[in-house]
Amino acid sequence: MVLSYYETGDRQAPLAVLGALSRLYGLTLAQLLKGVEAQPDPAEILFRAAPAELGQRARSGMAQFSSLVRAYVELVEDLGTQLRGRGVSPMSPARPTAGRREAARLAREAREVLGLGEGPVGDHLFAIADEWALVFRLRLGEIRDRSPSGFFYNHPRAGFCIVINSEMTLGRQLFTLAHELAHAFFHSQSADVWISFPGAPETRERFADLFAGELLVPEDALIGAVEDMGGRDVLVDPIVAVHLQRHFGVSYATLLVRLRQARLISEATYQDLREISPSKLALALGYEVNPADLGDYRIHPLDRIPGRMLRLVTSAISKGVMTRGDAAETLGIGSEAVLQLLERPRADASEVRVLEEIEGGARFSRG
Repeated sequence: MVLSYYETGDRQAPLAVLGALSRLYGLTLAQLLKGVEAQPDPAEILFRAAPAELGQRARSGMAQFSSLVRAYVELVEDLGTQLRGRGVSPMSPARPTAGRREAARLAREAREVLGLGEGPVGDHLFAIADEWALVFRLRLGEIRDRSPSGFFYNHPRAGFCIVINSEMTLGRQLFTLAHELAHAFFHSQSADVWISFPGAPETRERFADLFAGELLVPEDALIGAVEDMGGRDVLVDPIVAVHLQRHFGVSYATLLVRLRQARLISEATYQDLREISPSKLALALGYEVNPADLGDYRIHPLDRIPGRMLRLVTSAISKGVMTRGDAAETLGIGSEAVLQLLERPRADASEVRVLEEIEGGARFSRG
């Protein structure tokens, strides 16, 4: 009854009530006062769209995503910049029954769109994907507990959003990002939400897996690299696998899977290579350990948030729109992480010397 009085204007709602209503409907206070239509809560949409029962960790992660994307929208509006609106794919939709050959073709096209050409991707894909989607890495629960590996959500105001389950290894996170990009590029034309569970039988999920493998390690490029290194016979040597891994910038496990999928190694060789420690072998070869090969890799708090959102927060703090404390609360990170976001470390003497020596041999054009 009281709510109807507020709606008709017979009574003025107290500020505290307005604040509670704005949080309930996912609107800013200004939008609520202007009568802007409430947007559906992404978390509720995700809960309903999940193809399997969600654990509490997954539900909490989806609720956190909902809060973060709402904060992103408010930040954009507070800074007076334009929201992208619902995301539109630059590519045509894939056929529902698209298989391996079409996945390889579309992966080549996607590489061109992403500006990758034939070069290695590695974890640079997180930075590259930032242009196309807000990519969050949030806790969604252990995969063995039937938690989703990630999900895609086409937000009506923020556009393409991707969430990666940060409780997976870094190599699996990278693969999942490529998987969710497949949903954004080729399935967003027919659905705004795709929630990915490992081993799901859905044909589009299988296509997204095939696409992800081809995007990270194109089969034709892999075959060419193997031929350059001496042909298939050398693949029994794990040293060759580590060199190939570094060439493509992926985890050792991903490289082995792609070799097996391309039928470049037998099942027996695959099993033998699985027994090798890529980290120990990499150190023996003079490489640094690839973080994607570590099962207990820990993500920095700032790496959980899309780069585009971090840049907005930095701008908001510098313009006085947001305090450092507000930033920490909004992003769900500690004050130290906020300071790291804002710091501009000074070059030491040796670093200045490097620049000066390069300047000494460079010629700058005038004007």
